[in-house]
Amino acid sequence: MAYILVARHRRLGTRGERAALRLLRRHGYRVLGTQVAGTVLVRVDGSVRRFAVRADALLRRRRRRFVAEIKAGAVTARLAHRETRRQLLEYAHAFEVDGVLL
Repeated sequence: MAYILVARHRRLGTRGERAALRLLRRHGYRVLGTQVAGTVLVRVDGSVRRFAVRADALLRRRRRRFVAEIKAGAVTARLAHRETRRQLLEYAHAFEVDGVLL
């Protein structure tokens, strides 16, 4: 039963991501990559710690670069959702971009 729910969730996420990328292309964004890996560096007690992050898409529009987090759910696709805000802040630090898109 759990496998069926995970598979269904994955299919919905994949469809949502494809639809979001089509929408971004229609609005002039060029997709540079999907599932792009990045690194966040944090200094804790004098030592640097590295954390891996993975953004849904890296985009370019009018000479500016953006990183995007694509959410299919109505709850998580809001800035009021704490985990989503955390992801966007991580992306702002991990990728050398001009902006972060949700």
